[in-house]
Amino acid sequence: MDMARYVAFHQQWIAGQQAGLGELAEAAANAAAGRATDAELKTVVERCMRGYQEYAASRRAMARENGAAFVAPPWCTAFENSVLWLGGCRPSLAIRLLYSISGEGLEEDIEEFVSGRGRGLAEEMGLIGITATQLQQINDLHRCTLRDEGYLTERLASLQENIADRPLLPIVREHAVAATALVGQDRSVKRDDIPGRLAAAESSGGLAAEVDAAMESYSAGLARLLEEADELRMSTARALATEILTPRQAVEMLMAAKQLHLAVRDWSRRKEEGAQNARLPRAAAATTAPSGSNP
Repeated sequence: MDMARYVAFHQQWIAGQQAGLGELAEAAANAAAGRATDAELKTVVERCMRGYQEYAASRRAMARENGAAFVAPPWCTAFENSVLWLGGCRPSLAIRLLYSISGEGLEEDIEEFVSGRGRGLAEEMGLIGITATQLQQINDLHRCTLRDEGYLTERLASLQENIADRPLLPIVREHAVAATALVGQDRSVKRDDIPGRLAAAESSGGLAAEVDAAMESYSAGLARLLEEADELRMSTARALATEILTPRQAVEMLMAAKQLHLAVRDWSRRKEEGAQNARLPRAAAATTAPSGSNP
């Protein structure tokens, strides 16, 4: 696995996210000042969506080499990986984010709309002007997206269960039996020597090939799930940005999504670097302390 190529690909993607955020921020400012037409904003939105599509296509090809690397990428921080869902954000997060940036006014308007007390269907609600008609479309999309997320999550669980049952569990059992037999044959064998002896025996037989085949099959299954998850992410974002929202609303939503992604990345990296720097003085003190000093 060419990890350096994967890391370079991710860094290029982050640089693209930062550049795209700048373009979206400029477009939002121009829209607020009345200096941008819907056609111009639509062009910015389409360019952003094309960037997502190109990234997903490139990642799909690379994930076929090693699906596990993209589901839990080692080039991300532990915190970043903790919030990932099949290699990226949950598609439904884009919808929750849209509700969030709409502001407090939308929450009150939703209550009025649901209770039937409030505005007409064409009236705008919230800070970015969500209409009741749009709200209904977003709600329908949210429900469908949650259903599809659940389906993929179940598929991932089944894949993980299958890798344990067939063939890893029999392999583990065979490993335990072989270890017992090895000790029985040679009482002089030390516990620490057993893994090395077993590895040599496995590499000379068919067990290593069987394990490799199982891992490759599992990685391929992860790659397929990652591809389907990316398709769901793209279809959800595309439905919001090009079918439901106005160009100006789409710019605001896409800008908020990039801000969230980059903020999580930067914050988690600062936390990890701070923790590492805090450990360094203690490690240095431990190595330089006199041998007879108290702990």
